[in-house]
Amino acid sequence: MAFPYIHDNLFEINDNLKVYQKTIGSFQYLYVDDFYKNAEKIHTMFENSWFPNWKISKEGRNFKDYYDCRMRFDINKWGLKNENKTKDFFNTFIDLNNFTCSAIDSNIFSWINTPKKEIQFWPHTDPTFNFLVTLDKINSGGTALYSRKPDNSTPEEIDIQFNTTNYENDICVIPSVFNRLVVFDGSINHGGYIEDHSKYSNGNWRYNTVYFFYPKKLQNRGTND
Repeated sequence: MAFPYIHDNLFEINDNLKVYQKTIGSFQYLYVDDFYKNAEKIHTMFENSWFPNWKISKEGRNFKDYYDCRMRFDINKWGLKNENKTKDFFNTFIDLNNFTCSAIDSNIFSWINTPKKEIQFWPHTDPTFNFLVTLDKINSGGTALYSRKPDNSTPEEIDIQFNTTNYENDICVIPSVFNRLVVFDGSINHGGYIEDHSKYSNGNWRYNTVYFFYPKKLQNRGTND
């Protein structure tokens, strides 16, 4: 069944949103509940859409051990008038006048081969403010902030899996909640974190949208939350 929609309406945020601050370990982050007006419809769209692969190679593990996919909603192309409303709201608590965001990105993920608990997503940094909205209803885990940088890294085209065995004391997890926006400094080493991998396996998917605000002289793409 086809479902027509207008981007402006689908991704419009709620009115009278409240911003809260929380500390975990040595980190602080902001969060806002009930962010999108139409979160249920966005969730339905994600459940019924086809998504293209993210970084992939013949030697890599994407589409072998897991599905790591992306879809972008170009703000300029689709004429998302309500993104002015979104940025105006963000500007009430972070000065974004020298930053720009060109798209709403999404991250769609599920395991093919369910790993052990200590396997998580590679920690990385982004030269941005990260505004991340959870849109699945499983909510097992969230986003991990790392106080220590990994000793080495693997290109995302090859593998996003990271063994956290030696980093257990360096992890603080921002819990995911359906339709909750979390905001944190992308320069902190961070990555997706799943508490129970079986809940995101066998056709169960992890959904989120993210707004990457880059300095106006720097335009790039973000990676796994």
